Amino acid sequence: MDEGASKTRERILDVALDLFVEQGYDKSSLRELAERMGFTKAALYYHFPSKADILIALHERMHSLLDGPIALLGDGPTSLESYEKFLDACVDGIRANEKLFLMHRVNQAALSKLHMEGHEGSHQELEEQARKLFSDPAFSPAQRLRMVAGFAVAFVTPIMSTVFGGPSAEANAEMPVEDLKEIVHQVLHASGTRRSR
Repeated sequence: MDEGASKTRERILDVALDLFVEQGYDKSSLRELAERMGFTKAALYYHFPSKADILIALHERMHSLLDGPIALLGDGPTSLESYEKFLDACVDGIRANEKLFLMHRVNQAALSKLHMEGHEGSHQELEEQARKLFSDPAFSPAQRLRMVAGFAVAFVTPIMSTVFGGPSAEANAEMPVEDLKEIVHQVLHASGTRRSR
């Protein structure tokens, strides 16, 4: 794909992202997207054969946010230090792409339908990497549990802030990114006393 076509494709995805957040995937039309782009529908079809292809491309854009952080884990055994760097990079990526995560939350039903129709390739790869990491015998069961909890805090907290604070960047700004990273680190290094039974 040449550079001009690639830039046009990314611009279509940016405009579709806005449209799917504002109106939802089901209520958005390719005609409206083409109008916002100043295109004909035929020109839009050149880049994306269907509206579902646009949603899948946006979904894959979210998956690609993990490419950089996953590279921080390296090929060898994972250390707690490299895992912390991975989660920090994930938090940065989520914060820099809040609208993309909001689009996923707003359009969960449409995305679930796409998954049921066989879009699973990248998910299997991510699940395999997570399974390998969270079952690494180099970490104690307690450490592995804290790693899973740290992952959940890093990914779920920004998404939940849009639920409690409203679907906006201002809602997420209430928790500075460095505070979220500090909480993730505290979860990873928790050494609280056991509760009495």
